[in-house]
Amino acid sequence: MIISVAVVGLQNNPLYIQSFTDGDDALKLHYIVHCSLDVIDERVNNPKKTGSTLNETYLGLLYPSENYKVYGYLTNTKVKFILVTTDEDLKDADIRSLQLQKYCVQ
Repeated sequence: MIISVAVVGLQNNPLYIQSFTDGDDALKLHYIVHCSLDVIDERVNNPKKTGSTLNETYLGLLYPSENYKVYGYLTNTKVKFILVTTDEDLKDADIRSLQLQKYCVQ
């Protein structure tokens, strides 16, 4: 189940953050989204990347926590889509197609 969606701008400024849980978890989800920006920056700025991984905009599983899984997607304009889920049976291909659909709708 998707519990939070965030769109973050080029300068890591939040453009849109929506959580689909109780108000108590909203602050925790904002913290998780903020922490995932460090993982995205690390993956994007890694000089060891070569070949097709440089052009890959789907970043995959950024990190799993005890209750959540965080996935990332980076557009060509460096806008970041961050998705926080609780579903443990979710496949990577499902997330990839979901984020591509969101990006194509825009």
